[in-house]
Amino acid sequence: MKITGMVIVLLTVGALSAVAQESPGEQIKYGAKKTGEAIKDTAKAVGRTTKSTAKTVGRKTKEAWRETKAKAKEVTEEKQ
Repeated sequence: MKITGMVIVLLTVGALSAVAQESPGEQIKYGAKKTGEAIKDTAKAVGRTTKSTAKTVGRKTKEAWRETKAKAKEVTEEKQ
């Protein structure tokens, strides 16, 4: 009986040790997954903002070019 009890205790301790060792690994895996998802979401948001900003800059640049061209035409016509 003593041997059987000791074997059971050793198996239980071994099983608990194995569970305890897997737990931090699983936590790290879960944390890494969540971090990856957060980075992905942030990258998408940055991409959308950058695209919007680029469109605005393009539109403003085009407007400035048209205004400059019109002003240059006015100046040229006034000199004639």
